[in-house]
Amino acid sequence: MSLIHEALQKANYNLNNLAKMPMLLSLVKEQLNNAVLLDKGYDISEEVEPLLEKYGSVEDVPEKSNETL
Repeated sequence: MSLIHEALQKANYNLNNLAKMPMLLSLVKEQLNNAVLLDKGYDISEEVEPLLEKYGSVEDVPEKSNETL
């Protein structure tokens, strides 16, 4: 199973349980951000927060080029 697929499955599971456990909202957001960054070529170990602080949103984070890998 791909890492993107796994991140989306976990986010979906937690989203389905959000009504029972509202504290999962930040976790769901992080899992969705991770899926987007994985799709853009970032590693699973990449820190999300510094990228969000630098670019403002996960959508604005550029795709990772081979030169920066």
